[in-house]
Amino acid sequence: MSSSLNKIYDHAPIWFQNVMSNVYGVKVYHQRYGRVYREYKRELERCEKLPREAQRAIQLEKLRTLIAYAIEHSPFYRELYGDLEPEDIQTLADFAQLPSVTKEMFRQNINRIITIPRKGAIEWHTGGTTGKSLIGLRTIDDMQQRMATLDHFKERHGFVNRKMRRASFNARYVVPPGYAGKVFWRDNWSVRQRVYSSFYLTEENLLYYVENLQKFRPQSIDGHPSRIYEVASFIERNGIKLNFQPIAVFPTAETLTPQYRQTIESVFNCPVRDQYASSEGAPFVTECPHGKLHYDVFSGVIEPYSIDSDEILITSFTSYGTPLIRYAVGDCMVFATEDEMCTCGNNTPLIRSIQGRLGNYLLTANGSKVMEANLGGALKYLPNSAIQAQFVQEAIGEVLVKIVVDKALFVATDIASVLNELRHKFGEGTDFTIEYVDEIPCEKNGKQRLVVNNIRNI
Repeated sequence: MSSSLNKIYDHAPIWFQNVMSNVYGVKVYHQRYGRVYREYKRELERCEKLPREAQRAIQLEKLRTLIAYAIEHSPFYRELYGDLEPEDIQTLADFAQLPSVTKEMFRQNINRIITIPRKGAIEWHTGGTTGKSLIGLRTIDDMQQRMATLDHFKERHGFVNRKMRRASFNARYVVPPGYAGKVFWRDNWSVRQRVYSSFYLTEENLLYYVENLQKFRPQSIDGHPSRIYEVASFIERNGIKLNFQPIAVFPTAETLTPQYRQTIESVFNCPVRDQYASSEGAPFVTECPHGKLHYDVFSGVIEPYSIDSDEILITSFTSYGTPLIRYAVGDCMVFATEDEMCTCGNNTPLIRSIQGRLGNYLLTANGSKVMEANLGGALKYLPNSAIQAQFVQEAIGEVLVKIVVDKALFVATDIASVLNELRHKFGEGTDFTIEYVDEIPCEKNGKQRLVVNNIRNI
């Protein structure tokens, strides 16, 4: 929603906030579920059962089509690839000889990469785990194919989106800052979804969340695993007996730790089924009913960045608005061997483990956690101008935000939107200090931390 609509939402009664949420939900519904969605979902059901050699042939053809499109429509890729012809890519080994694209290259050239007008496109935002802000565009077809892939994954586990009740714990802004009531959720009736705010999950409030879950009786739960874990841990610690059993829990946006999985599965008495994608539009990796992670070759290419690292490069077949080709997304995976197969009926390649996106957090004045993924999202209000950022907390009620900006693109007034987003996430009682710096030093492991929490040992 726009800033003016946000102001109306903040001061509206809950019933009208639900109405506003559903008006927005209907708009999103038509963007996500249409002819392309239905056709692509049927295609997935057919293709995942093909022999792996046939799947690779489909992947290679999709790859050539994407490269041809990028060369024709993107000045950046046309310059990057020179005289390359798509037919020159006969194997994935040929493809691996093309230059890779770093996040900084991507950020600096974003306007030469985007291939479609902003009008009618769908924006994606990412602050990322490195603090580098990016805004790109997605076509309606891109979005519908991504939703088809996600819903197909869930249907393999028995959950049918839009027909079954869904509880979501994510970074969506549904409760205004300074809210003093105890209703920490809003409804999106168009898809039978109840969205629970992740920013009020304190020990004092958790009982209200659990009582409402008991009334709603969701058939699936999705969202940040760290937040779902907090709810499950509270239920477990207090010996609460649930009157519902979800079909499955679908975590997203953070790494699923063994502790999270064990507690969530035990409390909700259902399987946790992991998935990987990204705000930019990375290819999907999803967990099958046999507990194996499958790399969806129909949504893109995932490859090692180098032979001595688990970092990956991604190429997305659902990124025609802002092509992602051999893009260093900043996540890590361990690949299974080429000949390893699963007996679930899906013949796509396997991933041993997803290692990126470990959840880090800062604390609000009332002791609730604001996770790393949520903090990165605040940087979307510095469109493509934040080179690096870091959130530092030395004491409750204080957060220092260090930012390295591209002075050619940075607009000082955009900081007000960043601060407004942070206040929505932290609520009242936290002071934010912005510090513009020339550099944010790397850690000993060579990585840059988005979150530095000196209140506790991370």
